Amino acid sequence: MCVIRHESSPESFNRSVLNLALRIGRIQIRPVQRVIVTGGATNIGRAITEAFLAQGANVVVGQLDAASAAPLIAQHGDQVSVLEFDAGDAMQCRQFVDQAAEKLGGLDVLVNNAAITGVKALTTLAELSSDDFDRMTKVNLGGPIFCAQAAVPHFREAGGGVIVNISSVNAFKPQAGGMVYAASKAALGSVTQSMARELAADGIRVVAVAPGDIQVDTSAASAKIMCERGLDSEIAEQTPLGQGEPNDVAETVVFLGSGKAKFVTGTTWIVDGGLLA
Repeated sequence: MCVIRHESSPESFNRSVLNLALRIGRIQIRPVQRVIVTGGATNIGRAITEAFLAQGANVVVGQLDAASAAPLIAQHGDQVSVLEFDAGDAMQCRQFVDQAAEKLGGLDVLVNNAAITGVKALTTLAELSSDDFDRMTKVNLGGPIFCAQAAVPHFREAGGGVIVNISSVNAFKPQAGGMVYAASKAALGSVTQSMARELAADGIRVVAVAPGDIQVDTSAASAKIMCERGLDSEIAEQTPLGQGEPNDVAETVVFLGSGKAKFVTGTTWIVDGGLLA
């Protein structure tokens, strides 16, 4: 015979409900006005930046080469600015976030988009060097971690905030070649879950977005490798909705960064046109 034991008293149950209400209450619903986007000047990053700008936010983008943001700044003026930093350097990550938050007058959303992609993301096991491994993991995994670490005090001062980590469907469906890229993005999913649990009590949500086949500018070398390995045709055949656009990812990021997603944390949103279906 099974005996159901009721350990909790009405008083402890009420305390649990109260604690939950207080935790949810810390996740404030307010306009997103101050945004950092790493790698926010080109391709998906630029689309994310422009989507937040369209909502009236001020944005600081972080780039390895500040000159790459010149077209973005020329188009949008004082609403957006750029700071140069290396996402693979923990100290530079911290300095960048602090400087960006000071420039913005605080922080509402951090988007960790900067990553090593292209040819280096397609490195095979035979081609992989220890330097390639170190650089990929430092930028693709260390960058989001140390930028988030620096952002937390600014979020606490603001009463909460949102971290959006840009992952990839490669985290779930690795391609032949590029195992370190896929591993770094898979690890970012675990980081997202762990951060979400750790930071929830401070009203800080942490989510990830995993894009699939998105139409972006790629180098001739990357396109050549994709073609030679048959990866481009394979992905196209397996994606029911065809190739997506950067704005498909950007609109998802803006939603997750807004108060409309106040009960969403610790998850990875897949934006892949059905590739993983």
